[in-house]
Amino acid sequence: MPIPKPKPYERMNDFLQRCMGDEKMVSEYPQEQRAAVCRSAFEEKLAGEKISFDYDGTLSTLKGTELAQSLIDSGAEVYIISARGDKDRMLPKAEKIGIPIGRVYAMGSNKAKIEKIKELNIVTHYDNNADVIRELGDIGKQFNN
Repeated sequence: MPIPKPKPYERMNDFLQRCMGDEKMVSEYPQEQRAAVCRSAFEEKLAGEKISFDYDGTLSTLKGTELAQSLIDSGAEVYIISARGDKDRMLPKAEKIGIPIGRVYAMGSNKAKIEKIKELNIVTHYDNNADVIRELGDIGKQFNN
């Protein structure tokens, strides 16, 4: 019996609601077991995936912070990769949401930021800079606050 799969960008709560209400899941599993199966399906999708965020205009926003926190809670390895020249002012946010200091990069330019994203084998990078997104191709996801 196929278990529903999370959609890209789907938040855990939205997926759980959709999965729990799936007709096949309802007929196949009792509610408690359905919840465990759905939660597991969501967590497996993100386990160990490397996902990064630009800082200014992306992770620095409430929407960006909530998205990063949701991804961390789902098992993703989240990074901050910024064109800033210094990471000191990004560290309090990183610490607050559980991103280790070793995953915070201040690259000094967008060119260096793009190189670092590729070097780290990031699978998804959220950024509000259209030029960065274009350079990253499928890895880049446009962030609109």
